[in-house]
Amino acid sequence: MNYGFFEKVLWFDLTNNSFEEEELPENMYRQFMGGYGLGCRLLYERMDSKVKPLSPESIIGFFPGLLTGTAAPFSGRFMVVGKSPLTGTWGDANSGGTFGPAIRKCGYDGILVKGAAKSPKYISIIDGKAEILDASDIWGKDVIETEKILKKKHGKLIKTAGIGLAGEKLSKISGIANDRGRIAARSGLGAVMGSKKLKMIVLKGNKKVVICNRENFLSLIKDYYKVMKIKPITSVKMALLGKMFGMVKIIRRFKVGMVSPPNLMRTIFRYFGTTSGNTICAETGDSPIKNWSGIGMYDFPYEKSKLLSSININKYKVKEYGCFSCPVQCGAILKVPELDIKEMHSPNTRLAAHLVLFYSTTTCFLYLKLMTSVIVRQSILFPLVQQLLLQLNVLKIIF
Repeated sequence: MNYGFFEKVLWFDLTNNSFEEEELPENMYRQFMGGYGLGCRLLYERMDSKVKPLSPESIIGFFPGLLTGTAAPFSGRFMVVGKSPLTGTWGDANSGGTFGPAIRKCGYDGILVKGAAKSPKYISIIDGKAEILDASDIWGKDVIETEKILKKKHGKLIKTAGIGLAGEKLSKISGIANDRGRIAARSGLGAVMGSKKLKMIVLKGNKKVVICNRENFLSLIKDYYKVMKIKPITSVKMALLGKMFGMVKIIRRFKVGMVSPPNLMRTIFRYFGTTSGNTICAETGDSPIKNWSGIGMYDFPYEKSKLLSSININKYKVKEYGCFSCPVQCGAILKVPELDIKEMHSPNTRLAAHLVLFYSTTTCFLYLKLMTSVIVRQSILFPLVQQLLLQLNVLKIIF
């Protein structure tokens, strides 16, 4: 019996419309474990270094970690690996949600895809049956709408990961979305799926990861949860946190470090998610101010970045959720009536941009829409648009 892994991966060849299981030796797991390590090992061995990222010979893989699918805290994540169309070299992206555990529940330690279909397809692995199915009716739809359609067809218990219009159009910064709002965003691997005409992967299974010393394993988890307590935030604490978020100017200008107790940080992420870092990231240059050509402390100082603070964003929260086996549960669904946005997952850069628009003019609205547009940022039009707006003195209004 194998403990912690299934000792096999599933390969799909979209060119030949076929699939096959591959058994992996135990020593490969002992050397590379799972997730990023196993994915890197297999792609290094199976894909030529000269292969172009968007060619049929390119391989894309989905790999859960060794503890994914167990009760271990924070173990609900998975890696997507391949060759990045953005850099032409190694690419990987990480995402949470429930898709990673679903790979393990299907009885595999990874799913790999090579080749390219002539027409849109999606992959289905449901209750032990693998299929390559026609996706013509869902091609051109966003991932949320696609997931709804596939759940009507295959049942509400399926887990999905796939691409929207950006991936279909081979945008080099497109990601792979799962669980409606989670996304493996880095490296442009959504374009790799798009080049293969692969719309989505659909999973459902009931396999279980076998733990060697289950009693000891569960005891360790229980001990961890004793110290991993999320404390409720009162109105007074909320006000104090608001003041703390407002200290970013002092932190940056006087180079003051912050050391916070683990429980405090977990509580902050529980209630605010990663939006708790919006203002400090803008101040310190960790956000793409003016598409990375600007300087946060000068071009987007705290007086403006505070409008994007987690305190303000939380006003639009309608529902909270979290990833598989995660004690923090930092996810949230937002609704912005002013912009007729019915569902948005926190954090979201589009929301951040639009929140600024509440305090700007119609001309500023045009500018920010252009600045945050993937098409403009990735094309030769961007510097031309920027120069035009400079001539109109629009930049002075915003920045």
